[in-house]
Amino acid sequence: MKNIMVVFLWFLGVSAATPAFADKASPEQLARLYLDFMAQTSRRSETLWPGFRLDDKVHLFSYAGNVWLRQPGGEILQDNSVLESVNLHSGLSINFGFPQYQGQAGVLIQLESPTIQFDSTTKTADLPFVIWAGNSVHEAFHFYAQSEWRVLEEGRRYEGEVFPLNLDARFYRLQLFNALMAALTEPEQQTVQLGYAAYWLQVWRQAAPNEDRVSYLNDLVEGSAKYVELVAGARFVSQNQSHLEYQPILLQYVHNYYQQQQMLGGWSAEAENIGALAGVLLDLTQDPNVWKESVMSGMLPVDVLLNRVKPITPPVGQNRLQKKRLQDMLAYYPATEQKLAQLLKDVQDPKVPLLVMPSVSDSSSFIDVGDIRSGFYVVPYQGDITQAYLGMSSQFSNLNVSGSALLDVPLQNYCEGIEAATLLPLAFPFQREGQYLVFNESEVHGTIRVSASVVEGRTLYCAMN
Repeated sequence: MKNIMVVFLWFLGVSAATPAFADKASPEQLARLYLDFMAQTSRRSETLWPGFRLDDKVHLFSYAGNVWLRQPGGEILQDNSVLESVNLHSGLSINFGFPQYQGQAGVLIQLESPTIQFDSTTKTADLPFVIWAGNSVHEAFHFYAQSEWRVLEEGRRYEGEVFPLNLDARFYRLQLFNALMAALTEPEQQTVQLGYAAYWLQVWRQAAPNEDRVSYLNDLVEGSAKYVELVAGARFVSQNQSHLEYQPILLQYVHNYYQQQQMLGGWSAEAENIGALAGVLLDLTQDPNVWKESVMSGMLPVDVLLNRVKPITPPVGQNRLQKKRLQDMLAYYPATEQKLAQLLKDVQDPKVPLLVMPSVSDSSSFIDVGDIRSGFYVVPYQGDITQAYLGMSSQFSNLNVSGSALLDVPLQNYCEGIEAATLLPLAFPFQREGQYLVFNESEVHGTIRVSASVVEGRTLYCAMN
């Protein structure tokens, strides 16, 4: 697994705009700042999490057609001869990958068409830069540390929000986050705030049991990775301070981080930030190695933190403004839920022909269409759950989908020779010309060779290479 280049696609929103008329940082300056950050962070990576080793990795920075890198213990050098071998060709602004360099495992950040800019006065310890660079630590933790967790091999991980979209569930999880933050930043109120946190966790699980079940692996993976990212940033800022001096720096860093980033509403942000804050609180109250062993064996950080905390009902009526802001932030919910409902209806309707293709999700990007939020969603399917996509853009053979709604099925029995499949219900005009289907719609255009059959009254078109 670890010798394979893995691509992580990110849309990063760090507020680091270049001031008007300021000189932009050069690609080489950014490379040196980034590689210095990664070198210092790598030296203490195993203190961030047991078994997380970055000090034996090559760190690479690809920007504007150039590659800078640093081998373990070495100096920064430029080696454009490896550009093609590390180029991820995604077309997105920022990507992370894990290539080999001269036989050594690597961590790569690639900026293809950078939208994040820093000026020439940027220092490595500047908060916006530390936040930005810390995303590499987050992704490296996924790849090099979590790949060893046996618990992650035992279940399929689903990504994205769970259908039906539940505004109340988002509110409960936001309140959980707020209570954890208060417990961290107001030590004198910690006992009460942890009681509030236990209350909101309980309320969420009662209100959204299916979401709780579906989100488990995502909460485990993203929460622990965000914790590592946060603590890596705090360790970097604290440099060589003692343990007693480090704790207040950690608390201040976490506070500053969320002031800069803001807590975003939504399923993915909750998974990251609730787990991260729970981990920081655990560091302050329990043996870090013990609680991390519990997480690696499958316990969520928030459960390790709150499993013996008695829930306390918080005061009523203080959160109306927050709920309104959350509603505004999730204004895409109605149109998005309607689109998902239509996708499920079309997939289940025997009158709608179904195109079955080998899964195209690994080679896809996403675009928002109108008021609909593109990306990953988790939906019910044949008595279980599966992955759905809205706004997907991809290509299979000579068929292009652009902003389409599709369903992924890990195992299907419709078409011989296709195991993991992407299903596209054909609830729109198309033509059949011999063995080919021809599409000329805005979301689906081109041709695809198929074999046709009728199963239980439904027309199926199985893609052929």
